[in-house]
Amino acid sequence: MKKSIALFLSVLMLISIASFASAELLGLGINTDIGSIKEATEKDGEKYDGQAQVNTIICTVLLDDNKVIKAVQFDTVQTKVAFNGEGKLNTDPAAEIQTKVEKGDAYGMKKASGIGKEWYEQIAEFEKYIIGKTIEEVQAIPTYKKDDSHLRVPDAADLKASVTIDIGGYVDALVEAVANAK
Repeated sequence: MKKSIALFLSVLMLISIASFASAELLGLGINTDIGSIKEATEKDGEKYDGQAQVNTIICTVLLDDNKVIKAVQFDTVQTKVAFNGEGKLNTDPAAEIQTKVEKGDAYGMKKASGIGKEWYEQIAEFEKYIIGKTIEEVQAIPTYKKDDSHLRVPDAADLKASVTIDIGGYVDALVEAVANAK
């Protein structure tokens, strides 16, 4: 519930900012994908739960009258659902789900990032990097496939020093936000 309120307030804040200058456009984009699926299994008489994960990326963008990005904000909700071999859910539906920004350092990416930066720090660097660019310039950022889970990692020298996350879903959500901008 808190994340819904925070997202609503963020969008409301951007709408307020946009209302001061009628030539500015505000857009919202959402990109959802199946992050991973692990089947429930049984091995050596032990039963192991399965898990399904869905990633939802939210993007708000403020554009000037030339469709140049003036402000942008991303966040991600990773919804994980555990289930047993009979298909019964083992996840508490009342449990609060935090976004990656809300998790902060608790997300735990810093030690795996290779650059010693947590997810929220990397997405903030990506947001700063794309301000002042058009959607076409953002889509043209060179990327490479790091592995089967990271298909669009930045390969631009001035960006890859601060961002090692896959930016594909964020660019896709931004494209939708720009298309929805009014």
